[in-house]
Amino acid sequence: MRRRFLVGGAIILGGIGALIVYSFNQNLVYDHSVGEFLDDPVLQRSNCRVYGKVQAGSITRDPDGIGVFFAVTDGVRSVEVRYAREVPDTFKESGDVVVEGTLDGNGVFMAHNLLAKCPSKYEGEGMAEEPYGESPAPAETGA
Repeated sequence: MRRRFLVGGAIILGGIGALIVYSFNQNLVYDHSVGEFLDDPVLQRSNCRVYGKVQAGSITRDPDGIGVFFAVTDGVRSVEVRYAREVPDTFKESGDVVVEGTLDGNGVFMAHNLLAKCPSKYEGEGMAEEPYGESPAPAETGA
């Protein structure tokens, strides 16, 4: 009786482990450059992430008001992207971007997720770097 319980428990735990591994692999998405994406037909048939820069002059807003068409480039090659949702505030020409989605039959990357990066927005402008805990010396006044 105890042996049956152990074998049954091992089978159940093995099944749960297999389901966890399977679902993890289904949701695992790697970032690929534009060149890697265009060179690999397997990537073009699957859900994947592509990173690069928004090609200058390629942004066209959707006439319906929400969504955008643009091209992502690695500096040499580019892929057309369609994103049908509200774009982030940091989305701009020549900005770094990561799009997640699939390629449609017309060669347009249909993005369902868009991450726009803008490191300059988070850097302090005109601020001298001070060591932690020290404040700048007060300005002298002529009296």
